[in-house]
Amino acid sequence: MSGIMTQGILPRVVSDKTGYGVAVDIGTTTIAAYLYDMGANKRLAVESRMNAQSRYGADVISRIQYCGEHKKGLQTLRQAVISELNDMIRTMCGLAEIPEDDIIYGVVTGNTTMLHLLSGLSPESMGVLPFKPLSVFGNTVPMAGLGLHAAKGAMCYLPPCMSAFVGGDISCALLPAGFLEGQDICLLMDIGTNGELVLGNKDFVYSTSTAAGPAFEGAHITCGMAGVKGAVNRVYEEDGQLKTEVVGNTGANGICGSGLLDAIAVLRRNAVIDETGRITEVHKEWQRMFEGQEAVQITDKVFLTQQDIREVQMAKAAIVAGIRALLKSAKLTCTDVKKVFLAGGFGNYMDQQSAREIGLLPSGFTEVIGLGNAAGSGAIMTLLNDCYRNEMQGFCRRARHIELGHNPYFMEKYMEEMYF
Repeated sequence: MSGIMTQGILPRVVSDKTGYGVAVDIGTTTIAAYLYDMGANKRLAVESRMNAQSRYGADVISRIQYCGEHKKGLQTLRQAVISELNDMIRTMCGLAEIPEDDIIYGVVTGNTTMLHLLSGLSPESMGVLPFKPLSVFGNTVPMAGLGLHAAKGAMCYLPPCMSAFVGGDISCALLPAGFLEGQDICLLMDIGTNGELVLGNKDFVYSTSTAAGPAFEGAHITCGMAGVKGAVNRVYEEDGQLKTEVVGNTGANGICGSGLLDAIAVLRRNAVIDETGRITEVHKEWQRMFEGQEAVQITDKVFLTQQDIREVQMAKAAIVAGIRALLKSAKLTCTDVKKVFLAGGFGNYMDQQSAREIGLLPSGFTEVIGLGNAAGSGAIMTLLNDCYRNEMQGFCRRARHIELGHNPYFMEKYMEEMYF
């Protein structure tokens, strides 16, 4: 977890193309890119970066607002990501010792806002009711039109989105698990600031998104940070003491999402916090005042405050209430779901037992599978063979999106799921 996740489950793919191509996953926080010799079905290079747009806003909503509040906001954000992508392409081609103008095809995926910004489309309509995007993509455009370095006439596919907040990255993420190929009912979860959920099998598809907040990405947490060197990524109790593991085996500078999840589970297990999330009088030796708040001391430098615990409660409640609302819409229960797939970095690194203990994974879920960077894997599959493009187009057309904003059942379950 010391860097940006680029690895994911990639099934065997028979390529129907020749020449060089690039697959890119533009995440809100990070970007992963892959250079392929498509005819040989061989990865030549991989490159990952922090998304340069982050300096203008940490999340999708803040970037939508940036476009509305600044006269050249859209152009600024678009140029930031294009410059980053071209530098990544240049670096990968240098490693593979091929010229950039040998690239003849690309697939660029991302959430709906990231695809709008790349394409030069304003995302402002997604920031206000009824949250309608200008495009749901699923189209092929010239790479030159996107400002990307490639051969003259090179084309780029932008995967389809299911809604304003269930984007092309989720469409791609469904591919590597064979999510929609059989009768078994499956659930895909991408747990981030915007928790994206897809339920279905070969016969039906339901999707939704829920505003979970950035707690599991280390943001809005007093000592929170990304899962990079110096981040506490595991917390456990041993002989009455809190113990930790730190990314890079160095001193702890903060705590990332997986460590945060473990910490909450350990504190709940040891009755340091009660079911309402309140810090109790138990294990007072673990507790300190920190910045005027009651807190639990994880390491010399890392504290978990009462407010941090509330942030986790709200994130967990939003995700699980979203799951329950999606299941209710499909007239299903947790036990009907045969497999749960976790996409993205947090889902890949989180301890599933900790997630179950705090209620992030409901008890009815039995088989839970981490996919790693599923969006990147799906983009690679689509780069190599057009059959996956057709598959995505099909399930996006028949997907039914469930809006949670004014859903009374969601709000009822949200309140219930606040408890640990």
